[in-house]
Amino acid sequence: MRGLVTEESGKMVKVHIIRQEACGRCKACLSGYMETDMDIDAKNLCDAEVGDWVELELQDNAFMNAVLISYGIPLIGFLAGIFLGYFVVSPLVPLPESLVSFGLGIIGVLLCYAWIKSQNPRWEGGKYMPMAVKLTSEGYGVAEEQMR
Repeated sequence: MRGLVTEESGKMVKVHIIRQEACGRCKACLSGYMETDMDIDAKNLCDAEVGDWVELELQDNAFMNAVLISYGIPLIGFLAGIFLGYFVVSPLVPLPESLVSFGLGIIGVLLCYAWIKSQNPRWEGGKYMPMAVKLTSEGYGVAEEQMR
């Protein structure tokens, strides 16, 4: 993905990018709900300055690891909550088994998301941060017209 550097601060840059067709309408990022272009922070590995076009990359497997964290951990929490609710808690509570297990499954998901959110500062500066790796002259044509 390519973008235009709009701000520079130390080893970080803010890059204005236009969402690609590959993003489609998945809405995985909040920016997908609102507009077709967005600003993201990236590590400045190529000494980019304001006005430069850069190529952005993630470290190897960072995207898949982020997906596993975002969806896999809550799924495990949901399944654990259902299991505990059905086999452990429902015999002790005078409510329908399915209601108890579903409720504890939802609580498991919420607890997992709270844990993921608490770990976010640890992950923000790591391998899940986009990196501006290369200066490029490409992007001035159509992309610049779209940004105006």
